[in-house]
Amino acid sequence: MSAPRSRAASGLPPVTASAVVDAAARLTVRSGVDGWTVRQLAAELGVGAPVVYHHVGDRDRVVAAVVGRVLASVPVPDRGLPWREWFTALLTDLRRVALHHPGVARRALAVGPVAPESASAVGAGIEVLVAAGFGDEAVGICRYLVDSALALVSVEDDRNADPGRRVRQAEAVIGSADGEGGLALAGDWLRARGSDPNTLRAYDAEHFRYCLARSLDGAQARLTTLRRRRR
Repeated sequence: MSAPRSRAASGLPPVTASAVVDAAARLTVRSGVDGWTVRQLAAELGVGAPVVYHHVGDRDRVVAAVVGRVLASVPVPDRGLPWREWFTALLTDLRRVALHHPGVARRALAVGPVAPESASAVGAGIEVLVAAGFGDEAVGICRYLVDSALALVSVEDDRNADPGRRVRQAEAVIGSADGEGGLALAGDWLRARGSDPNTLRAYDAEHFRYCLARSLDGAQARLTTLRRRRR
């Protein structure tokens, strides 16, 4: 029996740590960050599982690398933008990129978005806030804004994973929202938008923009307080 041919002899590219993370990111797009195994990752690469462990490590290390890769792909806005516009641009792009990789937002929220791959964006955000006048609170405000965005995306991931359940819940609210009061208003709100899953998903973008604007309003109010204290 002849020995198996090497990847190079077979015309295949060599397996590197970057190639492992690339493959894991592809699986994450298709199945979510929790939807694949190391064995499936190895199959995606056409190698055995020990190759994955050799180049990157266990599954947790691979997932951490994917999260870092995804966060690093978020465009960093122009430093010349006013701080509110800067964070609106950053976090809107963060939502877009993270939704394309289900589960990454929740992982990033759990461990914090500061990773070597995303350090430049986080550092830039803190510097933008310092320049705006937040001073020593710039780090806390930056984390507040980023964490708020990641939490919203995490909820979207959960909703997108089971759109049928979301439609059933919307229909239940509509069906029970008779009379007056807050529940009736919620029912009227849903009736106006419908319970179609695509309509509800489109509302998530609207809701994200609303919550982001209110988070920025809160940061603006804090900035006003800080400025008054310095007078």
